[in-house]
Amino acid sequence: MIAVIADDFTGAAELAGIGLRYHMSVELATEVNSSIQTDLLVIATDTRSLPEKDAVQEMKKHTEALLALHPQVLFKKTDSVLRGHVLAEIAAQLPVTGCDRVVLVPANPALGRTIENGRYFIHGQPVHETSFSHDPEYAITSSGIEDMLRSKGRPLQIKKLHDALPHEGIIVGEATKNEDLSAWASCLNDKTLAAGASGFFNAILKNMEGFDSRATVQNRDTAGAPTLYVCGTTFAHSRNAIQDIYSKNGPVSYMPEEIIRSVYTGQYNFVKWANEVVALVKKHGKAIVAIHPETSKSSPVGANVLREKMAGLVHEVLQRSMIQELVIEGGATAWSVIKNGGLTRFFPVEEMAPGVVRMQSSDPELFVTVKPGSYQWPPELWSF
Repeated sequence: MIAVIADDFTGAAELAGIGLRYHMSVELATEVNSSIQTDLLVIATDTRSLPEKDAVQEMKKHTEALLALHPQVLFKKTDSVLRGHVLAEIAAQLPVTGCDRVVLVPANPALGRTIENGRYFIHGQPVHETSFSHDPEYAITSSGIEDMLRSKGRPLQIKKLHDALPHEGIIVGEATKNEDLSAWASCLNDKTLAAGASGFFNAILKNMEGFDSRATVQNRDTAGAPTLYVCGTTFAHSRNAIQDIYSKNGPVSYMPEEIIRSVYTGQYNFVKWANEVVALVKKHGKAIVAIHPETSKSSPVGANVLREKMAGLVHEVLQRSMIQELVIEGGATAWSVIKNGGLTRFFPVEEMAPGVVRMQSSDPELFVTVKPGSYQWPPELWSF
């Protein structure tokens, strides 16, 4: 078994999707279950949105539980642009795993995300000059790796491929092309914890014997299936796409102002909005729920509260309609929705695009597709 711990739900799904490329049986779960029998087990957490102390405890708990299954490889999935409590979580894992060092490679050149000379770039642009500078929880204000990791004096070494590597500590590997990821993967041993983004995980699987990459089998037959899109991202390209659909009288329903500002999030609060969304699904076969960018700018509540309100709305819509396909954008939003719905186990069936993965949920009548907020929509999924 290969085991993965991810700090958000879409990151977990992204690596589960990669497993499909390699003929693997894959399960994504929110807790470790000793009875699970699968080639690739991905544990999704929401530690990126937790206070650091709680995030560390969650990571230690899941790491210990996974090690009890004696996995062949343990991989720590981090955000590719290092949002969250990356260093604190890794530092907590090292003594539990018995490893002396970690090789952290967050770059993903296939997506234009590179690290060179200690700085992070997206398609050649310093990361702090991109939409990541507007992240509501981890706004990126510098492209320097030490700044992005908020190292605060924690020992950290940023290395190029041909540098001599220390035998212990936290090493961040620079990478500007896919071949660099493969070279970093070859540096791993049983005293080294591997951590980073999906590109590094893919390189590790490529370097392992017994796994051959292939095109994902198309399992999708969703024509006419009632579909609800839940968009919780702050990225401009997605928000602009939703506003364009809305301006053309498409099936978009924005969170009402009274719900955004209300301190009460009980069932009654969502009834009117849920009925509006259900009506859109009945008319169009699908609907998008989102938070209007102008409204969210003036919101008196935090992003976590808005996510919980969105999850409450989704629960009410699922109770009132036969939604068969739930499409969620944004890892923290996805976590809120699946936890509110009591969904704990997922079985990936299709990687529609890198990072965009369709899964059968523990409710056999409901399929869930997730996408990181910063990734593009596949045209066949985003058709309005």
